Amino acid sequence: MVNYVELIGLWIAVFVTLMVFSFLYKENPFFRLAEYIFVGLSSGYGFAAALRLFANQALSPIFVGGSYDFVIPLVLGSLFYTQFSKKYSDLYRLPLSLAIGYGLGVTVWSVTQAFLITQIRATIIPVFTGDLVTTIDNVVLVVGTILSLSYFILYREQKGTWGRITRVGKYFILVTLGAVFGSTVLGRMALVIQRVQFLTGDPAFPWRALKIGTVDEGRLAPWAIIFFLVVFGFYLYRTRNEKPQTQAASPTRTKT
Repeated sequence: MVNYVELIGLWIAVFVTLMVFSFLYKENPFFRLAEYIFVGLSSGYGFAAALRLFANQALSPIFVGGSYDFVIPLVLGSLFYTQFSKKYSDLYRLPLSLAIGYGLGVTVWSVTQAFLITQIRATIIPVFTGDLVTTIDNVVLVVGTILSLSYFILYREQKGTWGRITRVGKYFILVTLGAVFGSTVLGRMALVIQRVQFLTGDPAFPWRALKIGTVDEGRLAPWAIIFFLVVFGFYLYRTRNEKPQTQAASPTRTKT
């Protein structure tokens, strides 16, 4: 049984998807409209989410729960708006300095914990084990970490034996970057494949899981593609016919 409300929403999703894909041809009003819709919806949703978070985290505990612990953060946050006043603009530096100081403190610790300490702990492992494959993995992990870090030791010139060592570290870094880039490309290709499944109405697409209809509505998705191609073709036809008319209407200069 086809739900026509969900079908209309599905056709709109197909139409917007093709509007974005139309940029592959060239920039056009369809792509710009999709871009404006995305920016507008994102801005509106972000503002509504921020307003709801403010009401739940600041106003509700004070006026409903009777907890006055949030009064000081609320006052400090309101001082940000003093930058619009010439007389009291210096007051906004107080919450700004607190936010930057707290943010840097938390960021430095989290980054050090996640990237430095965790990497050191992962490197401190028994290199040689009874399993040959595990031994090779551990050797590559330890040696690759040490050589990659040696490439960034810049207090001495990378020549001779030291230069050959750091060059091997550079190769380890390049292999890692290549693997990361390859996994990124595969992830993007997976998104494209899923979007193609959506446009073609493939039953393997997770319709119900993504809450954009069912398989019955998905089979009718290609009809929206036909409608978009007709509209986009009409746009191309109009633009190509308007160019000769504008060129003919423009006056020609004669040499004197």
